[in-house]
Amino acid sequence: MSKLPTIFLSYNSGFDLEETLAVRLHTIGAVHGFRMFLPDRYDNHESVSAETRNRILMSDYFILFSTSVLGTQVQQEIAIASQHLKDKSKILVVYDRHKGKNIKGADNCTEIYIDSRAESTQQILERILAELKGKERTETKNTIKRQPTAEDAIGGILLAGLGLLVLGALLNNGKGK
Repeated sequence: MSKLPTIFLSYNSGFDLEETLAVRLHTIGAVHGFRMFLPDRYDNHESVSAETRNRILMSDYFILFSTSVLGTQVQQEIAIASQHLKDKSKILVVYDRHKGKNIKGADNCTEIYIDSRAESTQQILERILAELKGKERTETKNTIKRQPTAEDAIGGILLAGLGLLVLGALLNNGKGK
């Protein structure tokens, strides 16, 4: 059984669109087989909690809803994810098409542009899930190895036997001289 991919969802507190998308994706993602984490945040704290740090470090993907100015905690969460995830394409940044890209240095991250004026919340979430599933399928294809078969075992035994026969013939030729 393969390990379910784990996803950390980061968003700016106090921004309805981002909070709604994060909470709904948390639920819908779990239904689709992903392990989903939200930040463990305290009111009026500027630093990331130990629990949030652990959740990010356990995650295979990091999704950031970046449709507004980034708060201090979100910036710290991004820094932790950037250090943890060596493959920056596993960091998905969701931008609002009308507000544009608001993060510098996210060039190797996967960018998703939404249109909050024209797309419903459900449409946005479906696009994000499709992107995740596509990434997961690609990664699974790259990591799946062919399972050994009975023919492989028989072939190994035959090769070993053939090697022993050749070795025996060489040793016998040396004794006859």
